[in-house]
Amino acid sequence: MEEVRFDFRNVPHNWMLCFMHECPKKEECLRQLAASHLPEDRDFGPAIYPNIQIGEDGCRFFTTGEPKRMAWGFRTIFAEVKSKHEQGLRLAMKQYLNGHSNYYRYHNGERLLNPEQQEWIVNLFRRYGYTEGLTFDHYAYVYDFNR
Repeated sequence: MEEVRFDFRNVPHNWMLCFMHECPKKEECLRQLAASHLPEDRDFGPAIYPNIQIGEDGCRFFTTGEPKRMAWGFRTIFAEVKSKHEQGLRLAMKQYLNGHSNYYRYHNGERLLNPEQQEWIVNLFRRYGYTEGLTFDHYAYVYDFNR
């Protein structure tokens, strides 16, 4: 896996940060990682409060800090699709991705497909009988704040 640099500018403004340094899962937690990169000029925002009950497995707000292989772009996956299947495939994808505009956001890289979404789309193409070329146009390892 390629090394992923953490950039606090990618952290959503409503993302809860965690400063619970005694948490047993702090080394694996994306909330702790984000908190450790907090810019000097940021002095308030959503956070995990100190009264959180931390058990052996950590807290209920734990989010893995492992980067995920995200994807975008649909030209490659549609390259060998027969015209009689194209409309049905696009319609199913648009429904799954919550609409026409979201479909194009994933196509243009404004939004990134997580591994579960990628798997769903690849399985859709398999149901139509396609087994080769089931890749997306672009891939990148990124921290996933959409959990």
